[in-house]
Amino acid sequence: MSKWTFEPGHTAASFAVRHMMVTWIRGLFGNVHGTLDVDLEQPVGGSLQVEIDAAGIWTGDAARDEHLRAADFLDVENHPTITFDGSVTDR
Repeated sequence: MSKWTFEPGHTAASFAVRHMMVTWIRGLFGNVHGTLDVDLEQPVGGSLQVEIDAAGIWTGDAARDEHLRAADFLDVENHPTITFDGSVTDR
C-alpha cells in the first residue's frame, strides 16, 4: 500500500462551469490537504480523503469570488471546508 499526501503548495482543485451558456468560468481552490492510500496492483480497498478551504476559492475576479463565498453559493461562514472521503470499491 502506498500513501500520498496532498500538500497545499503542490495541490489545487480546479473547476469549470458554464456561465449563461456563453462562456466558461474557471477557478480553483489552492488550499487542499489530504491523503491517497492505494496499492497500484490491487486498487480495490484504496482510500482518498480530501479537505479544501472553501474560502480560498479563486476565479480571477475578486467580486465574483466574494459572491461565491456568500450564503448564495458556498456559505463559507457556516461551511468553511469542503470534504471528500472515498474508497475504491470496484476496478
